[in-house]
Amino acid sequence: MRFALKTYYRLEFLPAVVSFVGEIARCLGATTKEISELSMASEEAGAYIIERYPNQGSEEQFEVVCEVLEDGLRVVFSNMGLPVDPGGLPKYEVTQPEETIDGLGLFLIEKLVDHFEFVNQGRAGWRTVLLKRLSNPKVLVAPPAGPDQAPASSREKLQVRLAGVEHVPGIVELAYRNYGYSYSKEVFYYADRLQEAMEDGRVTSYVALNAEGKVVGQMAILRATGDAEVAEYGALMVQPEYRRSMGLLQLIKAVARTTKGGDDRVAVGEANLVTTHTQSQKVCSLFNFSPMALKLSVHGRARFVKLAEEDDAQRETLLHAVTVTRDVPPVRLFVPSSHVEISRRLFENSGLSLEIPVESPSLAEHTDLAVETHAESELAVLSLRVTGEDFASVLRRQLFDQESDGIKTVFVRFPAWLALPETLEDEVRRMRLFFCGWVVESPDRWWLLYTRLYAQRFDFSRIQLCDPVAIELQTYVERCYQEAIFS
Repeated sequence: MRFALKTYYRLEFLPAVVSFVGEIARCLGATTKEISELSMASEEAGAYIIERYPNQGSEEQFEVVCEVLEDGLRVVFSNMGLPVDPGGLPKYEVTQPEETIDGLGLFLIEKLVDHFEFVNQGRAGWRTVLLKRLSNPKVLVAPPAGPDQAPASSREKLQVRLAGVEHVPGIVELAYRNYGYSYSKEVFYYADRLQEAMEDGRVTSYVALNAEGKVVGQMAILRATGDAEVAEYGALMVQPEYRRSMGLLQLIKAVARTTKGGDDRVAVGEANLVTTHTQSQKVCSLFNFSPMALKLSVHGRARFVKLAEEDDAQRETLLHAVTVTRDVPPVRLFVPSSHVEISRRLFENSGLSLEIPVESPSLAEHTDLAVETHAESELAVLSLRVTGEDFASVLRRQLFDQESDGIKTVFVRFPAWLALPETLEDEVRRMRLFFCGWVVESPDRWWLLYTRLYAQRFDFSRIQLCDPVAIELQTYVERCYQEAIFS
């Protein structure tokens, strides 16, 4: 746990630093004496930094961070002032107070705290570190409950129902409680947008309510339009203390019953499942979801509140999976010869019959390309609505533009319900694009997905999957990646 304050190199703002450190110490259970000692030490450290700053101090700022320790508090001042010569610091001598007065401030700091040092950070400046142990520190975070100490909320009976407008504020709060502000589906952060989507049929939400009627769980069915034949199942959120509750299973079953109840509008359900962990993949097994594609490096990872995760900087990869909810005629798609075997495997595993035409009609002269850029996620999606004879030159220009704009991941989608170029595989490999699977557009229209990665080292071993066919797909995609990038 850490707390931070930034302020200017001005002595008139020093009291704010002293109060900040003192109040944090008070919250941690410090005694009056310990608070006074830390406050005095912080005042001396702050004054030393400010007085040595070469400019007026009205433009630049330095940072003060309080780091909570098990037995006390560490206070770190980070600044870009004059370098410190540890060997040349003035020494205060009690026997010669007037002659050594310049060293009094540092002398006091050493006496008031348990540890004090200057740390050279090179081009990042200097850190002044104070450590103070507390005689009776507060325990701010309770230790995790053991297997036989599940919180009472995990045993609480929950009511599961179709969400109404009155539940919208609770769903928005639940999104924050699960993800902070890192969730990729932004509609769940805006009450007005979510309400509109629920009213026009784009979002159908089921909620789990506790005894007080508070929303503690949610799962949704999302459609691009209210009558779309393809719907996305997801947005599963559960308040941390209820994650072991049977109500979670009830919530999932409610959505499953809706799916199996024969909603004539929906023929194919899709899900885009995180691969940071396998919980959501296991949940989707109740819906008979089958893997169809890997969407590599889509965005920065969402942070799941109170869910232990490996500290990993790699961007999030999603497993695109589908479930067939009613009879669908055989799907007629053009498939590159090198990917026929894996494609048949994926479609047959999902319960869909794949028909591959023997002859391919001629291409249009010009390519029709749609570009969708998500700058905040450093992601671009290039969808060829028509693949023309000039597709390679069109794609090269777009890939150059996306790389120049700092995009890290580019998805290129070919409409496989239309004719594909005979030279497709040779051309995409020259552009370092590699096959990643199939993405549903409608029951009879599927996108052939290729990917290009920029400015990142991608480690396939970081992807966590539990479905055997998904693992087969991962192995195949990794081989395509190796061939496209390194051969």
